[in-house]
Amino acid sequence: MKTKLGLFVLMAAFFAVVCISCGKESSEKNTSPVNTEKVKSGPKSILILSSSPRRGGNSEILCNEFKKGAEEANHTVEMININDHDIQFFENKYYERSDNPEDADDAIRIIHKMAAADVIVLSSPVYFYSMTGQMKTLIDRVFKYEKDLKSKEFYYIITATDNNEEALEGTIQGFRGFIHCLYDSREIGIVRGFGARDSGSILKKPTAVQEAYEFGKNV
Repeated sequence: MKTKLGLFVLMAAFFAVVCISCGKESSEKNTSPVNTEKVKSGPKSILILSSSPRRGGNSEILCNEFKKGAEEANHTVEMININDHDIQFFENKYYERSDNPEDADDAIRIIHKMAAADVIVLSSPVYFYSMTGQMKTLIDRVFKYEKDLKSKEFYYIITATDNNEEALEGTIQGFRGFIHCLYDSREIGIVRGFGARDSGSILKKPTAVQEAYEFGKNV
């Protein structure tokens, strides 16, 4: 009896933390981040968010393959490297939403682009078994804009030096935690580019390159 009670308390605490992390009630948020059923058919608007500070690096190469496939399938694609933009860390003032252009840095403009897209690609190299700080900062800034990102299809493109696919899991779980806090959005596919250290070495991993292209082609 004590064991069951302890388990119940632990589970209650877990869901309380999840709700606090998402900033809304658990009944409102997406309860199934891994859902490969697509929201929309036909031509789509796609936004690719690359967060690698290394231009022409492995994750960016895969982003371009996704873009190539999607454009060949007549989808509309915009690709942004978030390192080109002024994205401030989340701070106290952002607990209250503001769409005043005078208050907005580039994070708000990118979030508006995310809201307008049907499909969003989140791309990051793995740094210390997690996503880049640039990507995490942008994700943090989505707080108070969760409902704007309703019913989106998400793909992840992740690369790592490590030859072990498990090295990608921290980044995948970080992305899934983000999607979990949105409304009726879902994860459709993941491109796993592990074992790629030097810039361009992902080209020696034809499976990842082809997968990125095919995901774009069939989005």
